[in-house]
Amino acid sequence: MSTEDGEAPRPRLTWREGLYLVGPHPLTTPYYASGVLLVAGVGYATPLVQIGLYLLLLLLAPLYIEAVLLTLSNGGTYMMTRYGLSHLGRLALLAAALVGVIISISYVATAIASLLAYGDYISILAHMFGRAGALSTVGLSAVPALVFGIWVTPRAWRSVVWTVLLAGALGVVLAPALSPPVAALFPPLVLLTHLNNHGLKQGVRVSRAVMLLNLAIMAVTIVGGWVCLALQGVDIDPVLYGAGAPMAGDPGIWHSGGFLPGLALIGAPLLLAGVGNVILGASGVESVMNIPEELENPQRDVPKIYWAMLLILLVVGGSLALLVFLLLPPEVLLAHSSDLLGQLGRHVGFGLTGSLAVADGWRTVMLANAALMLIAATNTAFVGARGLWLAMARDDLLPRALLVSNDRGAFSRLHLMMLLACTLLAVQADWHLVTLERWYWAMFGLVLLSGMVGFVLLRRFKADDRRVYTAPWNITLFGTRLPIGALIGGVALSYTLLTMWTNTPAPMGELRTLFTTVLVLVGSVVLVHNHRPLMRAGYRYLRRVLETVESTVIDPQQRTIVVAVGGVRVGRLITKAIDLARQQSRATGIPYRQVVVFHMTKGVRSEFVYRVTRDSIRPEGIEGNVIRIFTELTEIAPTDMDLYLALVPNKHSQKSPMVAALDALVAFHERHSFKGHMIMIGTYGVKPTDIEELQGRLKGTILVPVPLFDD
Repeated sequence: MSTEDGEAPRPRLTWREGLYLVGPHPLTTPYYASGVLLVAGVGYATPLVQIGLYLLLLLLAPLYIEAVLLTLSNGGTYMMTRYGLSHLGRLALLAAALVGVIISISYVATAIASLLAYGDYISILAHMFGRAGALSTVGLSAVPALVFGIWVTPRAWRSVVWTVLLAGALGVVLAPALSPPVAALFPPLVLLTHLNNHGLKQGVRVSRAVMLLNLAIMAVTIVGGWVCLALQGVDIDPVLYGAGAPMAGDPGIWHSGGFLPGLALIGAPLLLAGVGNVILGASGVESVMNIPEELENPQRDVPKIYWAMLLILLVVGGSLALLVFLLLPPEVLLAHSSDLLGQLGRHVGFGLTGSLAVADGWRTVMLANAALMLIAATNTAFVGARGLWLAMARDDLLPRALLVSNDRGAFSRLHLMMLLACTLLAVQADWHLVTLERWYWAMFGLVLLSGMVGFVLLRRFKADDRRVYTAPWNITLFGTRLPIGALIGGVALSYTLLTMWTNTPAPMGELRTLFTTVLVLVGSVVLVHNHRPLMRAGYRYLRRVLETVESTVIDPQQRTIVVAVGGVRVGRLITKAIDLARQQSRATGIPYRQVVVFHMTKGVRSEFVYRVTRDSIRPEGIEGNVIRIFTELTEIAPTDMDLYLALVPNKHSQKSPMVAALDALVAFHERHSFKGHMIMIGTYGVKPTDIEELQGRLKGTILVPVPLFDD
């Protein structure tokens, strides 16, 4: 089905589909968090540190919900920074570019690190089956890629088979130069690119199947673990006083002498050493902020996704962390820090059945489940990066060519950009998982910290904006009302970054590479934003600046719909205006030929009117929030009507912005002498009495109030 102007409508997601899309990323935490903390020397306090992080995320959830519902736009922390500092002009541009680059590297590093870890799991499974060569490893990796691809896109099964097989063949050819685990990531990487090029729904089906399977396997393991715990009891001595083991197994443990400190021996240094490492358990919380535009009702769905995701993480992650350290003996903990959940599954299987075959079989199931979860986590990174880059492209911080969708409504150019970025980052890190993980830790810690900073900016500089939801437990600090969660989160995340760098120092060469990468990308983003002024300065004869359209071009004799918009929540209101114009044309038989988008801004001193089409170039002089409005108009401009953007100045600065905007709208109506037309406004922030008064002031026209949120 397609719209009247020929573009396929983009399907919206339910809150459950949104949860399936972003949920697998944080739910991979149990597979590595305990082992990371064990290597850091936290010992038997590891479950407490993990559960403490999950509780902190629940405390921070209202902040993320308030921020994303304020703008209802993709972009996450980038959007918070861009909108919060919008009054600072170029400084806002630089700050937003920096935050956008940091989040971008975080998503790209997440994707490639997850796939490298996936390759390690596939290699372990291939070795368990007695086949550890490159061909067998890549072949085993291609199995889930083929199954998911054919299942989700059955009509395109031939392209799926050829794509996966060619990617596998490339991996086998490059395996001698890379390694079998690295070669194993090629099939799922190209599969995810293929599925995302078909649309969000296809990726959701894969993520849903993987997440539900993971929850079922985890539920069986957790219930079986508690049964085993009830049967065998707890040896309290190692939990309280620590335990050692013969020096064998994972060499990463032996910096602590092969000893697990108990709770009674844990001091501040050990606990603080674990804080910087546990931040990885927060991975994925940013992704929810990059899908609100894809949800059916973001006002309702975003809180549901956040609470469901974090409560599942608390229950599943907390239970598994406790069971690992209460059930497994110290020698197993010390020897298998990188495979603790697999060992837990083996222990539970043997404890309930007494069969080694069942125990080894359940461990294999756990390892296969971990590999599948990493595919779903990589898909989350694809979706998060796509939402972020869409927001940046709309602000002209990335090329607008990225906003072109394919015939399925998917942004295939963004997915190809993600594929290229993953390749370049992996090459820069020499395909080294440890290096990529360190880069990811650093970037993701900065993402969380910038989220706290962005929230404070919104509260400080956008305090007068009406909010659908406000985070609770506020106090006034330096003239700004802030939630207690923001203060706790800011302090905790600042200290987390400090301890992460001091306890896991990277070689100076890695730090220089990462720092240089960030600077180059920020410079590139700023250059992209300013490329038009540079082109005009160097190539005046190529200057393509849209000239101002005289206001008389708007024919007052034509049936017209004027839609008044603010700085955010623009797309839905304009779409409703276009749909209303078409409905009225069909109902009355008199076509509505013009849609005028009215916006009051401080950026102009007199009225300017621009004709907007899908291939329009941004006019010179349009700045700030008007850039987003103009860009969205170019995305949805109809082919059967003329679309105009009318910018008027605020001539009533002594009045509130809402009252001044209504006065300007009335003056605009009277100045153009429209006849038989309609004016559409959003009801968000407008009182019923204001609407009644406005209708009385608008002579010869119909006022159409439109709710901006669906109940």
